[in-house]
Amino acid sequence: MLNGSCKDVKDKEHIDKTWKKIPDSWIKKATDFTYKKSDTSLLSEFAKLIKPDSLVNPHTEHVNPDYGFVFSSIHTDLDGDGIAELLCLQGWDIESPSLCVFKQLNGNWYLIYKEVINTFYGSPTLYVANNYSKNKTFYLRRVYDHGSGVYIDGYSFYKLVDNHVYNCLDILNDAHIYGWGLYINQSVKSGFEFSGDSNDELSVSYSYNFFPGSIYKSDCSWCAHDDISLIKGEDNVEYIYNDKEHKYKLDIPKYKNETTDLTAEKIACFGDFGNDSLFIKAFKRHIDTTLKIGSLLQKKILRKYLLLADKNKTVITQQLEIKTKTDGTVFYGPKK
Repeated sequence: MLNGSCKDVKDKEHIDKTWKKIPDSWIKKATDFTYKKSDTSLLSEFAKLIKPDSLVNPHTEHVNPDYGFVFSSIHTDLDGDGIAELLCLQGWDIESPSLCVFKQLNGNWYLIYKEVINTFYGSPTLYVANNYSKNKTFYLRRVYDHGSGVYIDGYSFYKLVDNHVYNCLDILNDAHIYGWGLYINQSVKSGFEFSGDSNDELSVSYSYNFFPGSIYKSDCSWCAHDDISLIKGEDNVEYIYNDKEHKYKLDIPKYKNETTDLTAEKIACFGDFGNDSLFIKAFKRHIDTTLKIGSLLQKKILRKYLLLADKNKTVITQQLEIKTKTDGTVFYGPKK
């Protein structure tokens, strides 16, 4: 199945055997798509062109066969070679479209990248940044996990370099968990902007709050105490594009203060719920400071937490089990 893992090529005109050749007629229709009416003919034709590969369609038995389909295209030069590529988000389900990249080589069009994107809780949108680079960055929002009291989504950033599509950065957008039997709950949000002048880089701002979950006998399984902040802060970091690795790399200047400023380990905690050993290691100086100058309640909660963490990697206050599932959302409750 074509999943975007194309091989590196030395010759920019080399044709990879895994690519699907796409007729000019389909590319023209996709490029000239007017958005004036609901039409699934492009999807149906594309699905035939990529066989035995396919487009994800969870609603095959829906009363409306065209339920929730999506088609959106952008025609622009992504790699600075003077020839525009075609970017598409398309699929039968608006919550799981395929990101497709089409490239013209030697007069023919090829599908060189295809990846299914989960966009639960929101319609998909594809962006192209006019960043300071010959190879323009395109990106979209995706959902990693969701359920009752838990949600993680983020942005994935890509570049087209020498006919290869690279996933060059993933950052969290919203990551929170309340309850779930975890001693430490959290809420993290971010924002970002591209540098438009002399560097190919991203500035990302993070705000975060780590607080107790359901820790008292009177608490319900989904209870959390986000008003009792154990670790809380805001900070900006820079991600600078590395040409050799085809990645936006975290760049933290030496003048940054490890006690108050973000590090790679702290950022890793944002999407790793329940990894108490990582959390304690990454935020050790924050924890030590709170144990010195925090409130009596903060100190009491943290001391108990650290004692429990000495015994287990993940500090559990309640064992949970799946109670029900509705429209892809999982609901948990205390295990009997």
